[in-house]
Amino acid sequence: KLSLIIFLNVSKNTIIERLEKRKILENRSDDDFDTIIKRFDTYMETTKPLLDFYNKNPNFYEIDGSLKIDEITAKIDTFLTV
Repeated sequence: KLSLIIFLNVSKNTIIERLEKRKILENRSDDDFDTIIKRFDTYMETTKPLLDFYNKNPNFYEIDGSLKIDEITAKIDTFLTV
């Protein structure tokens, strides 16, 4: 039984922006633009059916993943204390 389902919803543009910054900061070769797009598209294709299924669950919470880390953490904390 799942007691809590959290989906961090982040736009494709935000993910691209963040991973391109990560590439510079961490010198990661796997964060090139084409790889980022392919990983995002694959993730969405495989995750979309699960999101549609779990979205009907009353314990499903969607959080705007473009928020700052402390804001996301605060939202998650409110779900954990319910």
